[in-house]
Amino acid sequence: MKPHRMKMLKKIAKLTLSVILIVSVLFALAFVNKQADSLPCEKVNVRVYPAEIGFYNRQKVLEQLRQNLPEGKKVIGLPLGEINTHQIEKHLLGLNFVEHAEVFATMQGELNLNVKQRRPILRMHRYDGTQFYVDQFGIKMPLSDQFTCRVPMANGNIFERLEHGDTVYSFVGNQVFKIASYVDKQPFYKALIEQIFVNTDNDMVLVPKVGNHVIIFGDANNIEIKFKKLLAFYREGMNRIGWNKYRSIDVRFDGQVICKK
Repeated sequence: MKPHRMKMLKKIAKLTLSVILIVSVLFALAFVNKQADSLPCEKVNVRVYPAEIGFYNRQKVLEQLRQNLPEGKKVIGLPLGEINTHQIEKHLLGLNFVEHAEVFATMQGELNLNVKQRRPILRMHRYDGTQFYVDQFGIKMPLSDQFTCRVPMANGNIFERLEHGDTVYSFVGNQVFKIASYVDKQPFYKALIEQIFVNTDNDMVLVPKVGNHVIIFGDANNIEIKFKKLLAFYREGMNRIGWNKYRSIDVRFDGQVICKK
C-alpha cells in the first residue's frame, strides 16, 4: 500500500475514533443529566452575602424560591428536573437589592442558591421628599422596610428621579455620587461624613458627625486634592484648637483652606 494512502487511512481512523469518543461522552452526560433530573431535592442551601447587609436573609430567599416552583409543590422531595434553576436565578436577579445570583443543583440532591446583595454607599433625599439608595455602581434602589443601611445622606437641591434599576444620570446626582464613592473608599472619611448637602449654587457642603462645623466642598473636581487638604487641616489645626472652633471650613480654592469662626 502506498505511503500517502496509509497516512490517509490513519487520519480517517483517528477522526473516527475522536467522533466515537465525543458521541460517547455526550451520551454519558445525557444519561447523568437524566439521572440527576430524577433525583429528589433533599436539601436547600442558601448563602446571602455580604453578611453585614440585611436586605435579604435565608427566609426571604426561600420565599422567592417558592414563587418559582410548580403550583402546590414543596421543594423538598421535588425531582430536581422539575426545578427551573434558570428561571429562579433570573427572578432573583430582577429583585431591587440583588447584585448577583447563582442557582444550581448537585448530584447529591442539593439545591444551592447564592445571593449577593447590592451595597449602598449613599442615601439620596430628593427635593420632593422621595428617598432612595445608590450602590457603588451608581444603581438606584428603593428604601427597605426590613433594613436601614447607615450611609451618608444627600439632600438639598437634588432632582434625581427613582427608576427601577436606573443609574444616577443628573449632573448634581453624579457630583454627589463621585464624592460619596471617594468617601466610601476612605475609612477616615467614611466614619466622619454623615451628610452631603447641595445648596442652591450646586455646591456640595459636607456635614461631619463630630464638631459644629460644615465643610464647603464645591463641585466634585479635584476630589483627592480637596480631601488631602482637609485631612492635613484636621491633623495640624483641629487637633490644636479643637473641633468646635470654626463654623465652616472651605476647601474649594487651590492651595488654601479658609475657615470662619
